[in-house]
Amino acid sequence: MTDSSQENLLALNCGSSSIKFALFDADFQRRFSGLVEAIGHGQTPRLKTSEGDAGQFGAPDQVHADVLPQLFTQIILPRAGTISGIGHRIVHGGEQFAAPVKIDSLVQAGIADLTPLAPGHQPHNLAGIDAATRALPGVPQIACFDTGFHAGIATVRREMALPRSFARDGLIRYGFHGISYEHVAASLPGLGLSEGRVIACHLGNGCSICGMADGKSLWTSMGFTPLDGLMMGQRPGRLDPGAVLWLVEQHGGSTDAVSKLLYQQSGLLGVSGLSGDMRTLLASKDADAGFAVEMYVDRLVQEIGAAATSLGGVDALVFSGGIGENAAPIRAMTLEKLAWLGFMFDPTANAAGSIRLTTEDSPRQAFIVEADEERVIAQAIARLLRQQV
Repeated sequence: MTDSSQENLLALNCGSSSIKFALFDADFQRRFSGLVEAIGHGQTPRLKTSEGDAGQFGAPDQVHADVLPQLFTQIILPRAGTISGIGHRIVHGGEQFAAPVKIDSLVQAGIADLTPLAPGHQPHNLAGIDAATRALPGVPQIACFDTGFHAGIATVRREMALPRSFARDGLIRYGFHGISYEHVAASLPGLGLSEGRVIACHLGNGCSICGMADGKSLWTSMGFTPLDGLMMGQRPGRLDPGAVLWLVEQHGGSTDAVSKLLYQQSGLLGVSGLSGDMRTLLASKDADAGFAVEMYVDRLVQEIGAAATSLGGVDALVFSGGIGENAAPIRAMTLEKLAWLGFMFDPTANAAGSIRLTTEDSPRQAFIVEADEERVIAQAIARLLRQQV
């Protein structure tokens, strides 16, 4: 049980179908953490914590705004001690938020204004802020933006092939999962990759790729919204714009219906007709489940190739996120298809979930880096609180 007298920093990470949370001490050591997953879309939320709590947590019809108050009351606050700051992962920062910032009414309104660009995430992020405000009134809250890590990507890669007036209005490629990639970049020196070209694959319910050089983002697969790039749990990834126009026509001009299709009914779920959860698909003998997995890997390999081209080559590949860290068959199929790039796959290391997935003499190395967005958020909280002293 967490020491109730300890002063802690709380990191809250509300994803599209999950809530991750962690309490850190002043040295950024995790004191308590957990995950509520399978939130929304008729699923029954499930809780897992570092103290061994596990099981159903809520009802099938509950969304993030329903689960969060229970999470604070039943799980977080009894273990919290004194919380000096709360940090939130915010998916979309637009052009106005490129770095962590203390949340006030203006910042919260700015985050809300960006909801149309990330409708499957931004409302959940705002629900986290509201729940924290009610549970811990007066405690400073910090917003950390997924788009911030990619803010330095060259303009020629951020703008689209449209009249440039649209870019001036904010229609650019922002990129996402930046907090996760910031953690990957911080982990590279420990892997002997302080310099060089690294392709990082964040593979979870949402999926993207970041091409880095010397720890800086130079290219990313996601764009204006979190719909672009890789095939994901419920999102299709890259689509022909003409296909979207056709879908709108087929749905009687309803953009709301097409938005629901693209954000909630596509990707692994749509193709398999079974589930958006990779664990379920890998365990299934259904032909459409297998086809969805095959398509997922095919899209992943294509985007890795695009990243390598954008970087002018690749020195190492990193897998992160729930699928990247835990789905050994996906890593195996991907690395086997990348042998031509110089990745000599080590099946034994992969099956064991070792940090390095390639042989020692492989010309190119592949690694697993455990995602830790919460630690990056905690560090941002501490940094901003120090600045205010």
